[in-house]
Amino acid sequence: MNNITNIHCNSSRNIQPRRKQTSFQGVTPIEKLGKDTFVGVRNTLIQETAFFREPELIEFVKQYITTTLKDKHKINIIDGACSKGYETYTIAMMLDDVSKEIKILGLDIGKEAINDAQKGIYFVKQIHGNEDTVFAYKFGLAAYNDDYLAFSPETQLSAKEKYYKKKFNEFFEAIPNYKEKRTLFEYIREKLFPGFTPHFETKAFKIKPEKAEKCQFIPGDIRKLDRIVPENSADVLLFRNALYHMTTQEAGMGLKIPLPDKIVIPVVKDIVKQIDKSIAHNGLFVIGEHKSDHTLTAGKTLYKELENRNFTPVFYNPDGSMAYIWKKK
Repeated sequence: MNNITNIHCNSSRNIQPRRKQTSFQGVTPIEKLGKDTFVGVRNTLIQETAFFREPELIEFVKQYITTTLKDKHKINIIDGACSKGYETYTIAMMLDDVSKEIKILGLDIGKEAINDAQKGIYFVKQIHGNEDTVFAYKFGLAAYNDDYLAFSPETQLSAKEKYYKKKFNEFFEAIPNYKEKRTLFEYIREKLFPGFTPHFETKAFKIKPEKAEKCQFIPGDIRKLDRIVPENSADVLLFRNALYHMTTQEAGMGLKIPLPDKIVIPVVKDIVKQIDKSIAHNGLFVIGEHKSDHTLTAGKTLYKELENRNFTPVFYNPDGSMAYIWKKK
């Protein structure tokens, strides 16, 4: 058994440094939930997501499916805490040329998020304004903000970004003559403080009907996977930073603090039980890159419980200190 709480593994397959984060903005409003819905003390759910977020993880999954799982003709993928479906459709786009039957199920505890995912309408924003204003906005942005998918000329894109943009255009079509609705507050702020308020140019896109069939979305709680996912049936299970949101408490002003260990540890243990029960032999569990999911109480407990249940890490961050993808032996 590998103890990787403080691992430094140079021989593992590592994520290579990238020129910039390839993704774009997709933040839904905070959705109010009942206090007994989320760990018992937190009553808000923040859906934060983007297309082509952490793409190296999906690229590893793709390679794994075409090599280690090459003899499986049907692949079941579960995208837990899928929010509005950005990442679920990203999986479909990046695996589109894999010659297997791939079933992708996205689930989220937020019913409004699932409704949005089923509609398949998404927005790409480009920020305009003076340099200081745009920098200040991006610095405080709680999600990703790459607009290359809709605005950047092909000549300015890297080879990888060109590929992602090509797949995006194959899956989505622009909604013509879209005009973003502006709130009264936004209008007044722009009029009173034009030098400190960025302007957004927005384009809207809708999933093409023939591509929408590649993903299914249903309401679901990752703490109760056994009610949704047949036992040992998931070849790939993704929790993209969900533990971070489940094990932290809102502290105001955008700050978040870890919940007490007496709450975090039982929650993580229960979730790992669900993970183990859902994933098939040789299946993958993908955590995501958020540091809090790999450190402090949540990460240490997660790693320990995964190791105890015969999972082994197969994909690390560049310095080998965090394991993003685990394989079930």
